[in-house]
Amino acid sequence: MKPPEEIKLEVKERFSNLSGTYDQITFLKQITMRLVELTHLKSGDAVLDVATGTGAAAIAAAQIVGEKGKVVGVDLSPAMLKHARRKINEARLHNVEVYEGDAEHLDFPDSVFDHVVCSLGLFFMPDMIAALSEWQRVLKPGGSIGFSSFGAGLFEPLIGLWINRLKQHGLMPASLPVKRLETLADCQAVLRASGFSKIDVQFEQLGYFIPTVSERWNDIVTGLEGEPLKQLTPGLRNQIEKEHMEELMAFMTPEGLFVSIPALFSWGWKSG
Repeated sequence: MKPPEEIKLEVKERFSNLSGTYDQITFLKQITMRLVELTHLKSGDAVLDVATGTGAAAIAAAQIVGEKGKVVGVDLSPAMLKHARRKINEARLHNVEVYEGDAEHLDFPDSVFDHVVCSLGLFFMPDMIAALSEWQRVLKPGGSIGFSSFGAGLFEPLIGLWINRLKQHGLMPASLPVKRLETLADCQAVLRASGFSKIDVQFEQLGYFIPTVSERWNDIVTGLEGEPLKQLTPGLRNQIEKEHMEELMAFMTPEGLFVSIPALFSWGWKSG
């Protein structure tokens, strides 16, 4: 087991490297928007978005809470936050700010936020219980913490096809900690261990069609799935691209390639 600070540095580097193409990854926004929608924010709320990334949840929340509300986003990666600030400026929003920070050690007083949200970020944190406990500290009594995670079967059968293609070339797929929160029981357990008694976990089968195999390839190379390709020569990378695009054709339908996104949405409410 790596030390927590080493894990955080690796996560920071990973997402800094992805920052320029992060917003091209379709499924991320789909889940993020659904988490914000299901959290039932209202005008005037104060919201904290942990692992805000390029600010998708923070911006969506800011548009809901309005000028009487306030949204703060926190992320480890300054590169991601650079894109978040640009998007906030483009949206001409004055009720949202983003800061570099550690989700387990927030620089906020106790009981200041009505809601805390974290979309697809909690499972990257070395100590999920410590993170949730810290978020609960800054939450007002009666407020909610909401987070999203992936259910079992993410991207299947496409991810299995890609992993097999990598292994045929002696490559290991990118290591992702998504299985830490892939069941309702996982999500319930981490919330209970963090001191929550009022809990709700919902499963939704999301997904979308990719019109062409080349767009699937673009999703691979712009996301974490494409990490193993970075070490390769251009020739080998092109060979793998050709092989994978050919095998993807067997999964094409009239609508395109279906990307299965089993999603879990979890909330805990602070007592009082």
